Amino acid sequence: MPQWQTIDSVAAKSLQTFLMETEDELSLFLEWHEQWSRTNLPNYLPRPDALAFYAGFGDISLVERFVQAIRLNPNSRIPMYLYLMPDEQPEGRPVADWEQITTLPQVKGDYVPTYILLQEGEKVHPLSVLASASNEPDNGFDLGLFEDNQTEYGKRYGFGKQPFGNPNLPYSSQAPFHMSFFHESWIVYALAPFMNNTFLDYRVSLFRELSVFAFNNDQAYWGWRFLGWSMHYASDATMPYHSKPLPGYSTLRMLWINFKNMLGFPKSQKHAVQLVSNKHTIIEYYQSHEMRAAYLDGNREHPFFKALANPQPHIPYSIEFLENTASKGAANDAKLFNKTILKYMPQHMVADPEVEVAGLAERHRIHMLVREENGQQAADALNDVIAKRLQAFSMTIRSLMISVLDEAGMDKADEAIAEKG
Repeated sequence: MPQWQTIDSVAAKSLQTFLMETEDELSLFLEWHEQWSRTNLPNYLPRPDALAFYAGFGDISLVERFVQAIRLNPNSRIPMYLYLMPDEQPEGRPVADWEQITTLPQVKGDYVPTYILLQEGEKVHPLSVLASASNEPDNGFDLGLFEDNQTEYGKRYGFGKQPFGNPNLPYSSQAPFHMSFFHESWIVYALAPFMNNTFLDYRVSLFRELSVFAFNNDQAYWGWRFLGWSMHYASDATMPYHSKPLPGYSTLRMLWINFKNMLGFPKSQKHAVQLVSNKHTIIEYYQSHEMRAAYLDGNREHPFFKALANPQPHIPYSIEFLENTASKGAANDAKLFNKTILKYMPQHMVADPEVEVAGLAERHRIHMLVREENGQQAADALNDVIAKRLQAFSMTIRSLMISVLDEAGMDKADEAIAEKG
């Protein structure tokens, strides 16, 4: 997008400084957004009043008060940092340790990005802030927030019991904040009401509005950073395994599995969750490794990069956008997405419920293994279904960005993005 070549850099600012400079206004904003959420988000569970953010009030720090008011994991790392591209070097800038960025354990064999720390007031390009922030919610923001997660804060946050997730995975408790199931049969919701206990729309809205708030209060760095956080959750809605609970399962089969679980026979449900989790995990490993390899090879004609640069036709963002556009497209594509994975991925990874894909060493070369087992046509088929979703991903985050910049009165950037996208 051409405006990135001319837009001004912004000064990095710590969360503590941002809160000190906006405390009074932020207190009013967060109370407004809480009331808005209670009125407009159908599955929202209200924030306990004891967690409200009051200006100049409380025995804990500003950062702690803010984090609990928006109900994030209080152990979240929120430093000033940038996530470097795979071919970028620190060039003498301070490199962050893994533990300074995320609360999640480092997984042996996984690609570890290079993170550099920023200093207060250091000039940084908005696109770098935005791109880095868009990954940040997966660093532990939503871990342990439910009352049965064995955390002190989970017992206070008011989100109830964890409705679903694969307990074998350390990041399982974040699932209900990164998934939403808007497109099931009414009978599924009636017999499995836990599927309504999702909070993706709340996270998208909260951070979108915080972004507008920051821009309107001359806090450009945090405007871009909150926008990146909102983009993360909005883009999650474009992923089939985040928009359908069990892709590939009919409504009748889902109901039968749930009925058996209710009668005390949980094996079928456990197997279904494990198989869906494995397919979800391995397609993301495939996409990650395939994209990184293409990037390092300088292959900008790869279907993934072409899809991102040529999104689906722009649809203006609205409160209904997540359900009627982003999630609906993902739900509609889920059957083909699932079928393609089952056909072209190694069968032990996607068809054996006794396997935990996240523990298999070969996941780190899955993009090569697919070609070795099933040929280039298998990679082409997988790349095609992923590329279609990446077009929707690109349109979704552009739509969200346009809406924020428009509401914040940043007309020149808005016009440039609208013209391009």
